[in-house]
Amino acid sequence: MRQLLEVFQPVIPVFILLFIVVVVVALFINSRAGYRMDSIKKRVDFVVHIGLMMTIIGILLVTLLPSSNPEKVTQFIPFYSILDTFEYATDYAIINSIGMNILLFVPFGLFMYLFTKNEFLTTIIACLFSIIIETLQYILPIGRITNIDDVILNTSGAILGMVVGFIFSKLGIVYYFVSAGKRKP
Repeated sequence: MRQLLEVFQPVIPVFILLFIVVVVVALFINSRAGYRMDSIKKRVDFVVHIGLMMTIIGILLVTLLPSSNPEKVTQFIPFYSILDTFEYATDYAIINSIGMNILLFVPFGLFMYLFTKNEFLTTIIACLFSIIIETLQYILPIGRITNIDDVILNTSGAILGMVVGFIFSKLGIVYYFVSAGKRKP
């Protein structure tokens, strides 16, 4: 848990501020448009939309903040850095490099699946989103490493999140949480 806090600590204050802004703006727009959240389905849709927006914002904050790496580094050989990390890195580095790339996209996969209800589309969107991030890391002068293994790990995390979303959807867990324990989808 400490490692998670260390990795995400620089973006937490900005994320919280953006979360408040997004929720307030979304509620304002919904009320001005006459949209009422008078059913559980509408509340679930609202939570899924906000969750998806905040996940995208969080991923962009974490992946596009400037790094201290002075040179542009690229790695286009699949699984090379993953295997290299397992062979030579410490447990901390393995968790930080591999685990965080997977964990970062789990919420994205969850909310994207709940939004689309389509496994193939969720996987393709997650993969394309990760490719866009890696491309931006290459193009922008932010000192980030462009790595094909990040795309593989991010997509794997999204698939893991999608599985959780699939289970939540099939068991009605999302409706259970939104309706405060009264399971009525």
